[in-house]
Amino acid sequence: MLAAPGAGQGEPDYFFHWLRDAAVVVRALLVLDRQGRLPAAARARFVEAVGFDGALQRLDGEEAVAAEAWPPALLPHLQGYLRPREELAAVRGAAVAGEVRFHPDGTVDLLRWSRPQDDGPALRALRTLDMLAGDVLKGDRERRRAEDLLKADLCYCLARLAAPSYDPWEEELGHHFYTRLVQHAALARAAVWAAAGGHPRLAKRFAAGAASLATALAGFWSQPDGFYRSRLPGPGLSLAKSLDSIVLLGVLHAGLSDGPFSVLDPRVAATVERLEGFFADYLPVNAGRAPADGVVLGRYAGDTYYDGGAFLPCCFGLAEFHYRRAATGGGDARGGLARGDAVLAFVRRFLTEDGALPEQLDRVTGGPRSTRDLSWSHAAFVTAAAARAASRHR
Repeated sequence: MLAAPGAGQGEPDYFFHWLRDAAVVVRALLVLDRQGRLPAAARARFVEAVGFDGALQRLDGEEAVAAEAWPPALLPHLQGYLRPREELAAVRGAAVAGEVRFHPDGTVDLLRWSRPQDDGPALRALRTLDMLAGDVLKGDRERRRAEDLLKADLCYCLARLAAPSYDPWEEELGHHFYTRLVQHAALARAAVWAAAGGHPRLAKRFAAGAASLATALAGFWSQPDGFYRSRLPGPGLSLAKSLDSIVLLGVLHAGLSDGPFSVLDPRVAATVERLEGFFADYLPVNAGRAPADGVVLGRYAGDTYYDGGAFLPCCFGLAEFHYRRAATGGGDARGGLARGDAVLAFVRRFLTEDGALPEQLDRVTGGPRSTRDLSWSHAAFVTAAAARAASRHR
């Protein structure tokens, strides 16, 4: 599952299988399948996803190094980014899940990157639980493979409960709300799954891990600021990134139905309100618009990646948040529908007729920036549309 189909002139190279992006995209396909809108032929992608990720688990960096003429022949501009041989050789067993991304052919990424990132295995576990709960894996063999992959990802989550990792923006090593929340959601759901399957020991371990993370997540709330911080303070971490749209995406991707850290959490609503107010003033493209008019969201204050424009998954995520609250009784249903529609209507002004969904919109003009067509942007639109449909039928 490619993060983007290719890199045009001036675009970043996203021609990789990111665990995070792939899990988000496959979960969006599952949403389409539940709606009866996924073509029958596309259902084979679910079995293929389990098979591909299962094969990744068996990778051995030592074998990859031994098989290459070292150092391998790379494009000249990539030579300086080659990972140390010792680092690659250590990629085996449980360490594979912390690899973040892989080449499209299922081989180990040879380039240095921000590792480890611990949200990928948790998101993949949530994806696999969605598959097992549905009817997309028909045969016993397919389900066993999925369960083996699920258990490996959950064990990785348990092993990394208190460990620092890089944030989903791949910039800072620390303790991050998004990562902790998707780990919590995966373990909490897995505890129910294990108990139903007659595995009380596993259920107890998963439930204990989820409870530990719930306690840790409560510490991300800042009473003086009035929002959930995206990261806990620590050496080398930017305080300017405390208010970050990744908190909103974490709530959506975790998918908790109610209680703390769900769309019904008043503290989550307060955080989203702060994000809307901040970006209404911060991004010139929002000039003259109040949050109720529909605004676009960037990532955080001071973002410089491609000038730090509006990040399309965050924009669609904002619409989805309002739709979900409307659908679950978290506020005025009609008002929530209108707020979500206002966001989508504003975003639509800047999109091209060919259906491409970029990673960013220019902070001033709203024109496409960064990669022209991001898989995650498409997935975020799909889940926002599904949330809208649910809110209309409440």
